[in-house]
Amino acid sequence: MKADPNKIYTVLHAVNLRTRMDPLLSEYHFGNIYWLAKAMPTVGADGGSELFQKLRKAIRGVNGEYVAQLQQGNKHLNFLKERMAQANKGRLVTFNFTSWCGFPLYEADFGWGKPVWVVTFTGMVYKNLVVLMDTAAGDGIEARINLSKEDMNKFEADVELQQFVSNTKTLQLHN
Repeated sequence: MKADPNKIYTVLHAVNLRTRMDPLLSEYHFGNIYWLAKAMPTVGADGGSELFQKLRKAIRGVNGEYVAQLQQGNKHLNFLKERMAQANKGRLVTFNFTSWCGFPLYEADFGWGKPVWVVTFTGMVYKNLVVLMDTAAGDGIEARINLSKEDMNKFEADVELQQFVSNTKTLQLHN
């Protein structure tokens, strides 16, 4: 699949700000407190390693000093305005990643026992989204991947990718 030269491609990874704030938030604080680290792929790049290096650098850049700047200015608002302007022109294609690894999702018990399988419900709203989660046994990582049907068919048929997949469960949601 070739990139459209008229599009702007970005990779976004949600960064948990709780551990990067000063003062730190209470462990009992609830809600989404995150920032999106952004990296843009380079045309003709070397199989993606350059992109991952850029993304790692962007994530490392979300440190205490950066969070303090976010708290005092309009950086987040300006980022959202820029992103929406590009999206409204139909030029922006984002690939979104987040990691829920380390969250005790399988320990939640609301009175009817602990969950057997935790599933994200994002397929109807978000496309090009990957949510990484610990397995129920805690011995691996599962990736919840939301793509358009056409892109998912191509993704699942990728021979190189299949070398890294040990098991798949498909959950199909319909409007």
